[in-house]
Amino acid sequence: MNAPSPSDVGRLVHLGIGNFARSHTLHATDVAGGWSVVPFTGRSAAMADALNAQGGKYGLIVRGPEQDEVSIVDVLDEVHPASDIDALVRLLADPFTAVVTLTVTEKGYAAGSDPATSAPARLALGLKARREAGVTEPIALVSCDNLTGNGQVLREAVLAELDEETAAWFDGHVDVISSMVDRITPSADDGAAQTVRDATGLVDAVPVVTEPFTEWVIENRFRGRRPEWEKAGVQFTDDIEVHELRKLRLLNGAHTLMAYAGQVAGVQRVDEAISHREVRALVEQLWAEARSTLPLPADELDAYTAALEDRFRNPRLADNLIRIAADGSVKLPVRALPVIAERGGPDKAPGEVAAVAAWTAWVTDRVRGGDEVQDPKAEAIAAAAVLEDTTERVSGLLALLGVPAVDPLVDAVIAEERRLPRP
Repeated sequence: MNAPSPSDVGRLVHLGIGNFARSHTLHATDVAGGWSVVPFTGRSAAMADALNAQGGKYGLIVRGPEQDEVSIVDVLDEVHPASDIDALVRLLADPFTAVVTLTVTEKGYAAGSDPATSAPARLALGLKARREAGVTEPIALVSCDNLTGNGQVLREAVLAELDEETAAWFDGHVDVISSMVDRITPSADDGAAQTVRDATGLVDAVPVVTEPFTEWVIENRFRGRRPEWEKAGVQFTDDIEVHELRKLRLLNGAHTLMAYAGQVAGVQRVDEAISHREVRALVEQLWAEARSTLPLPADELDAYTAALEDRFRNPRLADNLIRIAADGSVKLPVRALPVIAERGGPDKAPGEVAAVAAWTAWVTDRVRGGDEVQDPKAEAIAAAAVLEDTTERVSGLLALLGVPAVDPLVDAVIAEERRLPRP
């Protein structure tokens, strides 16, 4: 498929605007040029208020190991709260809207049928309006969340909410496209706003801090218009799965392990975790296991994990482990459990078992210490974590990941919990 011409412009609607979207997908759309972006927030309307107050502009701080590069991203039109369903429906019914991107997190695809809380349900309303308006030009829905086959997950979530007529219309008019995204984007530090102001003059209430590395791989299945993302280094491919798995199992898998094992060991940041001798050894073990499941050349995997280590060690990025630790009950079933299964069981995947055990140990420590666990299953986690019997506690926690009580993973996790590094 040929890339669109520079004059082939349109509107992109984005659902779930947060720091990652602003450092990655929306920045790439700005670099592509020519397109307008209308974003909607996630759970909170605060981002809409802040961005609208500064004309949609925001500062992007690319934080290298030695210095910052600061630029202003100016691609956003009016930012809407997620609750403005009428605006979304109106935009999707407009033929000028040709692409919808989503960063609604893994749990956003299983949010139910209430448009007030469910992005797929809101999309279903918008697509119904597009059909009723007689729009014939295809629209592309592009998932940018950390899920293997995220396009298929999105497709199934939206189809489940469509009325019969729109479901019949869907395949002829809607492309649902998977993509793999990668750019570490921690929360902005206290000095970020001043950094943007000093470099650009922009008074920015919501600056974004990110790393130099960025990667976006997209399925090449657009029938309609799209931004010229190639200008931003985006790669289009006919085989997205191997890119997804490489990132999910090596980057995200290591992130998940460090988030829990690092905190259990008494450190708070990614650069501290990868520098901790015992945590680093667990990461190496996890990488060895995950690599064995990836159909890629060894030298390519060597280069990728070496780049990951450099990214993790960046002392100026200072990504907090507590941020990465959110939503473990959603992440572990897609990041760790499949590798354990493909390796042939817990005894063949001690590094992945360590990631699960670090989570069970961490949530237990948090709950018993009176601290919050940010997770869609937080109440059930809290109930299991206080159980006195170790087997009951671990079984209860693993059940929230979909692991049966009699699974050999239960005993493996109990044993691994005892071996985790502690302060």
